[in-house]
Amino acid sequence: MVLAEPALPEPLGTAAIVRRAGPRLLCDGFGPLAAFFTGWKLLGLTAGITLAVVFGVSVFVHERRQGRPAMVVRLALLIVAIRATVGFTSGSARVYLAQEIGIDLLLGCGVLASLAAGRPFASWFVQEIYPIPEEMRQSWTYRRAMRNITIVWAVYFFARAVTRLTALLTLSTNGYVLVAALSGAPFLVAILAWSVYYATDAFRRSAEWAPLIAAADASSVRSRTP
Repeated sequence: MVLAEPALPEPLGTAAIVRRAGPRLLCDGFGPLAAFFTGWKLLGLTAGITLAVVFGVSVFVHERRQGRPAMVVRLALLIVAIRATVGFTSGSARVYLAQEIGIDLLLGCGVLASLAAGRPFASWFVQEIYPIPEEMRQSWTYRRAMRNITIVWAVYFFARAVTRLTALLTLSTNGYVLVAALSGAPFLVAILAWSVYYATDAFRRSAEWAPLIAAADASSVRSRTP
């Protein structure tokens, strides 16, 4: 009995995947911080924290209604809950913002722990970015790519924690928020793009999967040709 090769849902292209997933990642990662800062500056600390919580819950509900696992949003929502608890109990905007440093350290440690547990962090979210067939997810190429991508994400979270700590100690609150934003959203999109490129390149170079991907690309070209 010959098993059929898995069918790719669409061409494995870096640009297309980033265009689809990038805005959602920006929304999930940067949205709560933007909502807090806006509410805080316009209405006060309590309003800022409340807006951040409402934003996170709204995005989560939207993702679930779209039928997505919403793993990124689940993580973001957990972080929003932690921020809100500390913010309300401390009554300090600076303490609320400083949580970002501790959260980055926890994320870095959690990402490394996922490697030790044999469930790399990157593999938690891959199905939300591109629905890779089960056969490909069981391959050595996939496991190696997820491991290496996870290591890069861990390094990013630790580096971001150091950057934000330096900003907290040397800049005003407004300056810290700017550094937090710049060290967040742009780098999240850049690392997402690299992650997609690295994973797709690994599959394209694989002797096992390269023919399947080439066939999917050729089929896509033919379907677009009048």
